[in-house]
Amino acid sequence: MRAEWQAHIDDLLRTYQEKRQQIQEMQARLETIEAEAEAADGLVKVKVDRQGRLTSLELDPRVYRKLGSEELAEAIMEASKDASGQVAEQMRTAMQGLAPEGAAEAGFDLGKLLPERPDDIEAVRERLGILPR
Repeated sequence: MRAEWQAHIDDLLRTYQEKRQQIQEMQARLETIEAEAEAADGLVKVKVDRQGRLTSLELDPRVYRKLGSEELAEAIMEASKDASGQVAEQMRTAMQGLAPEGAAEAGFDLGKLLPERPDDIEAVRERLGILPR
């Protein structure tokens, strides 16, 4: 194999490994994403995980005197929606530049973006935006 080809392959593999490391670090950051929100003047507080699932619900004792059941339900839904929106924004921000557009919303498996061993170097080059020299 010609020396310049080997250098190019080595460069591609180095870039591949760097991108893979960045994606692994991003995946670790994504695992910790959560958000909190409140509604009804702070009487309702919720926390959601990275998938928008409700993980905590706090109701101020005064909520029962100030809100009816329908208003309470609306406040819980409002806070949950706000917290889920925050999570989605955090996910988009964390994935920016390393994952395809819409990957956060689609539940994209980042581990599959760059497998441990590239089988098709041309496909990897295309994914990373590296043009042949």
